[in-house]
Amino acid sequence: MNDQEKITSVLRELHKISGFRISLHNLDFEEIAAYPEQKQAFCSYIQNASELELSKCLECDRIACEKVSESGQTMIYKCRHNLVEAISPLYSFGILTGFLMMGQIRVENQEIDTMIFALEKLGKKNFEARDIATQIPSVKEDMINSFVNIMTVCANYLTLSNAITDAKISPAQLTIQYLNRNFSKKISIKELCDSVGYSKSTVISTFKNEYGTTINAYLNELRLSKARKMLKNNSVSVNEIALLCGFSDQSYFSKVFSAKYGITPSDYRKEISI
Repeated sequence: MNDQEKITSVLRELHKISGFRISLHNLDFEEIAAYPEQKQAFCSYIQNASELELSKCLECDRIACEKVSESGQTMIYKCRHNLVEAISPLYSFGILTGFLMMGQIRVENQEIDTMIFALEKLGKKNFEARDIATQIPSVKEDMINSFVNIMTVCANYLTLSNAITDAKISPAQLTIQYLNRNFSKKISIKELCDSVGYSKSTVISTFKNEYGTTINAYLNELRLSKARKMLKNNSVSVNEIALLCGFSDQSYFSKVFSAKYGITPSDYRKEISI
């Protein structure tokens, strides 16, 4: 069985078990395979109504993919129209190469009024909107986690068989992945380059060209962003946060944080706690 056959088989069997539409996405969050190929009527109508509606749906998927990229874990969420979706990361030889998604389904006995209203806003008459909304497949709420667990097993199978590759992945994208996974550690340019498999000059130049910033600047922004989120948790000390986010000590963390936000981490914590 070749890679394409493996992928098609996994998508088809997952759909047969769960009723979810199963889709495969690349690192640009573009759909590259799905079963069934056609989206169910509700999503199809919403996304074909206008470029704006389509962009909103794609943005929802993009945000979910980004969260999964950071955590490396399967995530269950609801789309902007309250349909249940789940997404798992896919890897090839240890490198993130795509995402497996289950979606476009509602919880059994879930109210469909908001879905009907969304269709009516886009020009459907009430009886037409109701007919489309009631066609959305449903699943018992207590079965969702079971189906998602099966999806995670399938994602692991695709990962272990290295069935998913993305020829478009660049040295800069590999660098981003490495930084997102290792921001809490002391990172040397040599270790980074050895990990992504490219020379120092290639890594530095492609990163600057693709992202318009330096690796150090991106890493500092990433660490500060993580730190701001952690400061909301008062049970973790500022010193612990500094170390967890890859800063050498609390003093240096405070200096970098203050330069960026004009306030010390301790004062920021007090400010958001008010």
